[in-house]
Amino acid sequence: MPQLTARATGRDLLRCRRCGTEFPEGRATEDGWHYACPTDGCDAAGIGDGLKRVE
Repeated sequence: MPQLTARATGRDLLRCRRCGTEFPEGRATEDGWHYACPTDGCDAAGIGDGLKRVE
């Protein structure tokens, strides 16, 4: 059976406006409503405020 690979792009990839880290959207939220940068020591939060979608 072929192995499926998932790739985070477009809507699934976020960039922190404060520290510049890029990460999949799923790492930035636990409930799907509130978003925060998953990087230790960074307190950026919110889509549009602290985080932005990578196009």
